[in-house]
Amino acid sequence: MSSKFNTAEESPGFMLWQVTNIWQRAMRTALEPFQLTHPQFVLLFSCKWLNEQNNNSGITQVQLAGHAQMDVNVTSQVLRTLEKKGYILRSPHPTDSRANVISVTDSGDMLASQAVGAVEAADRDFFSGLGDDIQHLNRYLKQLSKS
Repeated sequence: MSSKFNTAEESPGFMLWQVTNIWQRAMRTALEPFQLTHPQFVLLFSCKWLNEQNNNSGITQVQLAGHAQMDVNVTSQVLRTLEKKGYILRSPHPTDSRANVISVTDSGDMLASQAVGAVEAADRDFFSGLGDDIQHLNRYLKQLSKS
């Protein structure tokens, strides 16, 4: 069986896989000084951002996983690590015994605020070759994320 593509560059899935790997390398490099993995950063900063949007009233693990489009079990494992590092707190939800409320500690807030600058700088550098086409890429990525 052979591929319908004559070259690897004709396969959007293969190209996305390659670009994703290169971009993830850039993210690992950017986050290395903060001793965070990319999933840890995404959940920590998302938790900070979502809490700020909700007047710091806390968010649930399920809300956080949904926002990040991350598996709930993986989210739980990553949050456990962030909790051990002292960056987040998980406490029982006041009205839902099955849920935890996630909040960011002061040290987690400071780390997330510092790390986001490095991540955004790495993103700007990585995507700089696209120029104004970045708007088209964002539109296409948004379209694909709704599939």
